[in-house]
Amino acid sequence: MRFALLTLAWWALTEGSGGWGFGLPLAAAAAAASLWLAPPARHAPTLARLPGFAAWFMWQSLVAGCDVARRTLAPALHLRPALVRVTLDLPDGAPTWWFMLTISLLPGTLSVRRDGREIELHCLDVALDAAEAAHDTERRIARLFAIGPLPPRSSGR
Repeated sequence: MRFALLTLAWWALTEGSGGWGFGLPLAAAAAAASLWLAPPARHAPTLARLPGFAAWFMWQSLVAGCDVARRTLAPALHLRPALVRVTLDLPDGAPTWWFMLTISLLPGTLSVRRDGREIELHCLDVALDAAEAAHDTERRIARLFAIGPLPPRSSGR
């Protein structure tokens, strides 16, 4: 697939006028390099579920952005920052990376580091219950990637 797309790109760049003696080996080398640098993912997002995830993400961004603006404009800045550790049940690879990127793009939380199955998050206020928000995000990403139901959370996780 990568080779086909790169060959199509070569055809478009040369307007189909030739240069195939150079273009085909170049496309093959680029495809091989891309497979070495970025092997095919074991998990991929389900395209049919992407619009629902995007709508949820945009709504969360709006709500959280309004909260950050309210805190910033308040006479007394109401912040109680904390580092929160959560254990993820998502598989390694794309689902975990999507989680870390998503949680970092939502205002008020930032993924700081990953240590095995544990993720350390920085949150603006401990009253926001960043751990529960992280677990909700994890469930939504599992649904996006069509990963079976995650195990239920115990009170200690």
